[in-house]
Amino acid sequence: MIELKSFAKINLGLEIYGKREDGYHNLRTIFQTVNIFDIIKVRDNNCKGIDINGTDSSIGWKEDNSIFKAFEIIRKNYDFKSGFEVFVEKKIPVGSGLGGGSSNAAVFLLFLNEYFKLDLTLENLIEIAKEIGADVPFFLVGGTVLAEGIGEKLSLLDDLEERLIGIVIPDIKVSTSLIFSEFNLTSTQFESKINLFCKSKNFAVLENNLEKVTFRLFPEIKRIKDKMLGFGCEFVLMSGSGSSVYCFLNNQNISDLKRGFTNMIITKNISRDYYKKNIGV
Repeated sequence: MIELKSFAKINLGLEIYGKREDGYHNLRTIFQTVNIFDIIKVRDNNCKGIDINGTDSSIGWKEDNSIFKAFEIIRKNYDFKSGFEVFVEKKIPVGSGLGGGSSNAAVFLLFLNEYFKLDLTLENLIEIAKEIGADVPFFLVGGTVLAEGIGEKLSLLDDLEERLIGIVIPDIKVSTSLIFSEFNLTSTQFESKINLFCKSKNFAVLENNLEKVTFRLFPEIKRIKDKMLGFGCEFVLMSGSGSSVYCFLNNQNISDLKRGFTNMIITKNISRDYYKKNIGV
């Protein structure tokens, strides 16, 4: 039995700056891995197929699963006889904007590359990963990363100083495709707040362009952000398309936030080196 850790992410800002001919939006974001993870248990079953199950019955564990897609792409392009039984202990909620499915796929790709000694480069793996989903390429590297395009153009950034992070995960599943379908792209040119952050390291400039849409469709998520701001949090932002809202914690407001949000997870950001050493590949 092999155990892999599949870490979550938050988005330190998210900007939408164009729409592509294939229907996807061009975006700019800073991905950051955090210390929340699924555990993927893998066993060789000596056949060519893959059987996937997990603790969350709301997830499709067959052909539409991201792990299944990763396996099938590799299987079709490389000749190997082994198959796997896979069981996923889910800790990253579905539809939370924390990238659980994308993380699962990327870690499994890294596992397959190592297990079968395929010697695929990072560039090779990114080409495969972007077929599965826009966030998947990031989870091949982890840490702090500027992502552009649909998320496949990666620029590695220096690790951020370690911070305690409070993440409120409401019992709401938000469909990324729904949020993007409701997003109205403005023709007005704007200065990139993310590029500004990369120069200044001032978190206060960061915004998430999807908040307006998600808050309109799910006003309870906006209420969470407003409540966190009311507790005096220095930086509060929705992750991805939602539903999670996170903040940086300090010793002054941790106890108040714990009382105010029974569904808050306290975690921290993790470095690229920690990520690589702990995913289990």
